[in-house]
Amino acid sequence: MSKKSRPRHTFKRYEDLIRGIKEAEYCSWDDIEGEYLEATSAFDREYSLGDRTSGWYQSKARYFNDIVVALVESETGATIATRGKRKSVLFSDIDIDMCFPMTGDPIVAAEVKALGTPPHPRNEMKGRGARSDLHKRVREVAFTSMDLKAAYSRRAPIDSFQAWVDATSPTYLSFWSLRVDGRSDHEQVREIVHSLRSYCNGVGAIIYEARSGNFDYVAHRHPSSSMHRAIGEFSQRVVSAKLEGGGS
Repeated sequence: MSKKSRPRHTFKRYEDLIRGIKEAEYCSWDDIEGEYLEATSAFDREYSLGDRTSGWYQSKARYFNDIVVALVESETGATIATRGKRKSVLFSDIDIDMCFPMTGDPIVAAEVKALGTPPHPRNEMKGRGARSDLHKRVREVAFTSMDLKAAYSRRAPIDSFQAWVDATSPTYLSFWSLRVDGRSDHEQVREIVHSLRSYCNGVGAIIYEARSGNFDYVAHRHPSSSMHRAIGEFSQRVVSAKLEGGGS
């Protein structure tokens, strides 16, 4: 079967959540966080039964991306480009999960990641905490931020790296959905995600873990990586760009 003819992996709970955002039943991340955790719990529970493929499980990241995009589009009335390509310094182009405007030079962009795997028959029913793959994904995000800013900014000496990140276009944020296993995993994940602010203009993360070894997920909230605030920052940059005539 060719790649183009493969069926799209779906999950109704996520589809319903996205539909609710588009139909204005939900207006912000705070409105949907509980629903997102319940949907993710149901998704992981189904995967742990062993009847779903790894390709199906990978759709979890796509859904998280689409949920963030739907919230931004609902707040701004703008259309956000998803999973597209933009100019790169080191390569001919680079993949970007979220970008505004749809075409031309990016004004606001973001990377969206979902990490952490629940117990599954193929991994001897052992979960894989988010930190197992986090260092690699954090490097990807930090590199993409610098590469985009270098590709579209005016070349000039950098006196302060943090000041350059904060002032250089395009604005670049990252959003994370992270399943952790226990206190140690949570603390390390929290510290690593917090450190990304040195490379991104904003960072939002939903960090969650199972209660009592089941799939009743509970969130750990950290003001420094608030999803609500980061989505608001992305949306505000889009609104400002629209007012300045930088997209629609």
